[in-house]
Amino acid sequence: MLAPKSKHLDVADALQPSILLSSISSSSPTEADAAAGGVSWMEPNIGVTSASISLPDGRRVAAGCDDAAVRIFSLQNSGKSSGIPGEPSMVLLGHKNSFPVFDVDWTRDGRTLLSAGGDSTVRLWDSQAVGPIRASVERSESLVEVNGAALAVYRGHAPSTPVWSVSSSPSGYYFASAGSDYTARIWTTDRTTPVRILSGHVSPSVNCVTWHPNCNYVVTASDDKTCRMWDIQTGRCVRLLAGSTRGLNLVRVSPSGKFAAGTGLDGTVYCWDLGSGRLVNQFRDSEGMANALSFSACGAGLAVSGEDCSVKIWDVRGSANNLSNPDYFEATRGSSAISSVGSLGFSSTPTQIDRTPLNERIRPGTASPLKTFGTNNISVLDLKYTKRNLLLAVGVVN
Repeated sequence: MLAPKSKHLDVADALQPSILLSSISSSSPTEADAAAGGVSWMEPNIGVTSASISLPDGRRVAAGCDDAAVRIFSLQNSGKSSGIPGEPSMVLLGHKNSFPVFDVDWTRDGRTLLSAGGDSTVRLWDSQAVGPIRASVERSESLVEVNGAALAVYRGHAPSTPVWSVSSSPSGYYFASAGSDYTARIWTTDRTTPVRILSGHVSPSVNCVTWHPNCNYVVTASDDKTCRMWDIQTGRCVRLLAGSTRGLNLVRVSPSGKFAAGTGLDGTVYCWDLGSGRLVNQFRDSEGMANALSFSACGAGLAVSGEDCSVKIWDVRGSANNLSNPDYFEATRGSSAISSVGSLGFSSTPTQIDRTPLNERIRPGTASPLKTFGTNNISVLDLKYTKRNLLLAVGVVN
């Protein structure tokens, strides 16, 4: 979906989005998908564990698979593609011992790709190179690439523990990973050892890591029922985001940097004010955990996909309204707010604990989603809003 060549850029309504739904099918494309205007790819007998849509136009999808491979699918056949409908344009092999690839994330340039695997490694790929670049890959590695090159292998997480999540920073130089060893780690693309180890979660499984827009902080979600915000310069936890009654599997930060949204394993979505660490909104999305989460470019909408094979759009503007609650301000007096450009300010004064019951302290936003998009039994694995508030989604046909 390309923007028209115009002096004025039209922006869609984030609460009434357009969706480009593409499905990676484990059997074959269905007529229903074609009728809906989606695009289907076929990869028989391969399980897809994660997916990432490239921005800004969503023309390529990277899929982490359960055979330790990363497959890249393209909406347009290129010279490197096989040209056969449904086949991936690239297959990237390198993760070991047939462990699944649990997460993939495109970097800012849309060319390089990060993958996190069950072999305790993170790998960096160049999707436009051909063959391995031996100067950057350890000689002990046995690698085979098809129309793609492995640039580096990053080891640091505890051996024999999976790396669940990887996230490229908006600047493109740093990236973060989270694994099943109690930690998240900060890396740079030119070093194969971590530059920061973020330790503090009390459950071994740190399920997700994401970046704050100003690149100075990351936020993690864990089975210990908390999200934590970390200063990457010091490695310190600067915010503890509590309130969930179950473990948390996903977290995202709003484009303004003011709020974070996390999803519990029971399908509840929580919104926190990052300036104070306070829980300001929560709503039940579905039974079962969410698969993907994305804030709109304007921050008003939150798209959530769940195990019920639907995508729901929630109005989270009520989270900001909760900040006008006098009791809320009394409880958080002395905490610095977050500026409109997303820079964080912190107060040295400890925040007073608000003991008001949660259901009295928080005025919920919309009780039901503004819009629900059903699918033909498709598990949506990735959601991304473009800068024009168009919502892109990709999923697997069950």
